[in-house]
Amino acid sequence: MEITLDNWSGSHCKEEVYHINSSERLLEILEKLDAKQHTLVNLVLSEENYLMIGGGGGKYVVTGEENGIVFNLSNPKEGSTLKIELNTGGQIGLFESKYILSKEIAYKCAVKCLTMGCIPQNDLDLSWEKY
Repeated sequence: MEITLDNWSGSHCKEEVYHINSSERLLEILEKLDAKQHTLVNLVLSEENYLMIGGGGGKYVVTGEENGIVFNLSNPKEGSTLKIELNTGGQIGLFESKYILSKEIAYKCAVKCLTMGCIPQNDLDLSWEKY
């Protein structure tokens, strides 16, 4: 699977492209996310389908698209309307707290995506909003 990782130096970004086939290698790349220099990992499923993990430092957002449907991974137990600042894709964004995920959940989702070759939308441990 093709994976891209952003690499920011000031206002300039150079994407790093990897071709991987193991969850261990994916986890090594995800560990680089720091919400500063590396803010976004993109798992390329096909020309139009992808899963992105953004953020770092213990706070992550996960979104993707498959067959024209947009997916946002959320935490259904989070009821706060508080907005959280997070650098994803090299830009600070405000995200509803229900979209801020732990490292464990974000990485688990990414590994399942790699293993399955698609967004794990039917996994009962993951709560998706679809648009």
